[in-house]
Amino acid sequence: MKILIIGDGDDERVWAEWAIEQDDLDVIAVQPGFAGGSLFDGCAIADLDEALATPGLDAAIVGGPIEQRAEALRRAAAEGLATLCLHPPGLDSEAYYQVAMSRHETGAVVVPDLPLRLHPGVGRLREAIAAGTLGAFRAIRHESPAEADESLVRVAFARAVDVVRALLGEVEALTANGDPPGVNPEHELVVQLRAEAGRRAEIRLSSEPGETARVMVVGSNGSVTLEYDPYFESPARLIQRASTRDVEQTTDLGFWDSHAAVFDVLRASRALAPDADVRLAPSPSLHDGTRSMELTEAVVRSLRRGRTIDLHYERISEAASFKSIMTSTGCMLLLGSLFVLPLALAGPALGFNWTIYIAYLILPILILFTAVQLLRFGIKPEPTHDDGDDLDQPSPSK
Repeated sequence: MKILIIGDGDDERVWAEWAIEQDDLDVIAVQPGFAGGSLFDGCAIADLDEALATPGLDAAIVGGPIEQRAEALRRAAAEGLATLCLHPPGLDSEAYYQVAMSRHETGAVVVPDLPLRLHPGVGRLREAIAAGTLGAFRAIRHESPAEADESLVRVAFARAVDVVRALLGEVEALTANGDPPGVNPEHELVVQLRAEAGRRAEIRLSSEPGETARVMVVGSNGSVTLEYDPYFESPARLIQRASTRDVEQTTDLGFWDSHAAVFDVLRASRALAPDADVRLAPSPSLHDGTRSMELTEAVVRSLRRGRTIDLHYERISEAASFKSIMTSTGCMLLLGSLFVLPLALAGPALGFNWTIYIAYLILPILILFTAVQLLRFGIKPEPTHDDGDDLDQPSPSK
């Protein structure tokens, strides 16, 4: 498989170095190229369009500055490439929305770089929850250090929330607190999440130096904790504690190749047809990446307003987009009528007799608007799935 690397950061370089060590992968283009000299100088291409037009290209690993990553993702997906996107794809979920709306036409496969949910230790946590070995479920806690130069909300939380969602299920409400207060906390971010049946989770992110991150599942009979290196460069371990005694059981899980795990997901997703049932697609999927960004936006709103944000999800489709546009247009027409009608009636009293004719335009415009509403019946209905798909968006309660 021939690979294009987009971006020149440390994460992109690590991906490139991992790829060239794989027997079946070949990095044939790097855009714009790595500074300071590297093994990839011979395949550096400054222009993105030229890089995407490289003959024989099979897949792209999209990175680069977060502010520019969304455009690179959109253009890579437009080429129909199997795309692995470093997460987050931008400052909001718009990049994933655009890809989701066009993927049936382009055939592009997009997988976000969210490897933690694939970790064997997370699988053990999931098994403990499903089997009920910890007793009644109480909470999930995820504690992780963040790099000093990255946003605790837009970057660190966007990555950390995925594994919690994988264990907890869809989040129905969240409350965020930061230090210092405001939408850009610099020292600490604490987010309380609530899912169906009142299941709770907490994510605690800190800019203080730290070497170990933890995901803990707590039940009435004890807890299971996964301690792992955020960069997956050191072995992880699983710690099981019982509430009835102080002893703990530790299991070393060894090294784990996060890059191989995520890239295997890309291969499996690429093997599916573009219109295949999303329930067949392995995780992390575009759906999972979109959800994490939607929750990130909800955290920003919670920090700004200082309140709990409730989330309700609705389907993104051509019909839903059309209805949204028509609703906005209808509101504008109504407000315009309320403004124009008094103005038209007041005109003759002020000596402007011609203004009365403006009022006669309101009824034809409303009739035309009603006629346009009939166009929605010509939109092809989207397929539905029992468990939702990657074309959903949240509608937060204010």
